[in-house]
Amino acid sequence: MSATIHEEGDLMQLISELERPEIQQSLTSLLTKLPEIEKSIDSIGNAVQFGKAVLQDESTTRKYDELFSSYNLSLETVASLVTLLEKLPKLVQMIEQLENIIDFVSAVLKDEQSTDYLVSNLKEYAEPFLQKGKEGLSFYQEVQQKADCNPQNVKMFSLVKWLKDPAVQKGLCYVQATLDVLNERTAQNK
Repeated sequence: MSATIHEEGDLMQLISELERPEIQQSLTSLLTKLPEIEKSIDSIGNAVQFGKAVLQDESTTRKYDELFSSYNLSLETVASLVTLLEKLPKLVQMIEQLENIIDFVSAVLKDEQSTDYLVSNLKEYAEPFLQKGKEGLSFYQEVQQKADCNPQNVKMFSLVKWLKDPAVQKGLCYVQATLDVLNERTAQNK
């Protein structure tokens, strides 16, 4: 008797739920979509059957085994792949910064006023070095011209007189220091 009362209570609760308009609307919608649901379930069943057939076909499984065995998928490879994936955000950030720099340089090079400013500043910094280079070249040409125009025989007394000159003394010090360094390096290499 108790089971009957319990079943009647459940039945009454079910009837009261079915009387609600939103439940009725949902059931109607479900009933209209039932053929589509059946087709979807059939498609899933077909896919499962196809999968089983592929797995049971020895030639197909052999081809997939050969394909996967040709890859070097060791634990080290997988760990490296995971590490690379972890570093991807940082790599993307660095690439974006590099793109920003390239865009900036491109914009500066396309802007005539910026390139003129850059060239003038480079000239300003390079001018002292160019001036020193021009002076050195001029000095070399002057010495060469003087040596070519005035060939003279060098005598022992001329050499002794030159040795008293401070510029010659300083030059000879550099020559002596160079020889000392060369001798030390030669001794180390032996």
